Amino acid sequence: MRLKSIITLIAIFTLGVGGCHRGSDQAQANVDTRSANVAPSDFKPDAKSNAKEGAKEGAKAGAKTEGETASADSDKAETNSIVDKGGEGVDFAEREEIRRSYTLKPGADVIVSGINGRVDVETAETDHAEILIVRSAKKREDLQFRKIKIAHDPNELRIGLEGDRRSFFSAFGSIPEGRQRVMLKLPRKVAFTTNNVNGDMNVGEIDGGVDVRGLNGKINIAQATGGASFRGVNGRIDATIAKLSAGGGIDINGVNGNTTLRFIGDVNADVDARGHNGRVESDLPNLEESKDEKRYGRYSARIGTGGSHISIRGVNGNVSLTKAEKSVEGVTKAARK
Repeated sequence: MRLKSIITLIAIFTLGVGGCHRGSDQAQANVDTRSANVAPSDFKPDAKSNAKEGAKEGAKAGAKTEGETASADSDKAETNSIVDKGGEGVDFAEREEIRRSYTLKPGADVIVSGINGRVDVETAETDHAEILIVRSAKKREDLQFRKIKIAHDPNELRIGLEGDRRSFFSAFGSIPEGRQRVMLKLPRKVAFTTNNVNGDMNVGEIDGGVDVRGLNGKINIAQATGGASFRGVNGRIDATIAKLSAGGGIDINGVNGNTTLRFIGDVNADVDARGHNGRVESDLPNLEESKDEKRYGRYSARIGTGGSHISIRGVNGNVSLTKAEKSVEGVTKAARK
């Protein structure tokens, strides 16, 4: 009798698990059908879902996330003029495009993170951001992974990857490889930040600072204003800096590759290098090197009257400090090539 009861309980448990699993599979199938060929941010939730999300997110001071309310308000711009120059030899066979446009206030923060591919940023005298993202994978079904999430309000634009959700049974399997190419057209008056990007990066004229962390690829910055930070970069850096300020400064930390910094206007800065495997070279006027520090991977110098800090830490490569020879427009064209 006791054995029969145990067998009955096992049978009930097995049927329950199977039903839950089939229900989960059906729900996933519905989501996959709805989001086929598009990013999750391309469709709007229904009214009930919006009401629930509104109740949860009402205290977030109007912040908007793609797929919720951003596409329904006045902050959504309608223009998108970006032309994809192609990803031949880079994109996988299966592709999809995401296009967005949003208004941004002067001085807004633009953050791009977690991208496995190239990032190209053009700037213009405009009040809105245009976005074109190309996602690709080897098989069409693999596009359900590594989807793009775009969060926006007038003071901030964030572009990154959604967290991939997997069931307990597939948690130990690998997620198929995917690639992304990000093309942006931004207002000049923004601050630009990248985190964990696996690809080259080209940025036009930014009337604000640039902060690059964890990038595997070459960097070209046509112009950053006030200062710049490069941390954990595996590749060459070529950047033009305008109006170097004491509050901004330049931070070069953990870079594997040569760095060239071109300056527009007068430069008054203190240069300090530690743990540097390479040379610091400069043709800037009024540079005075400290002879005592020029040894054992250490270097220090004062440019002009000093003030702003140019910090070099743990760099494997030469650092060149020079005057910008070309006009800003010329540098911008070179960076876009």
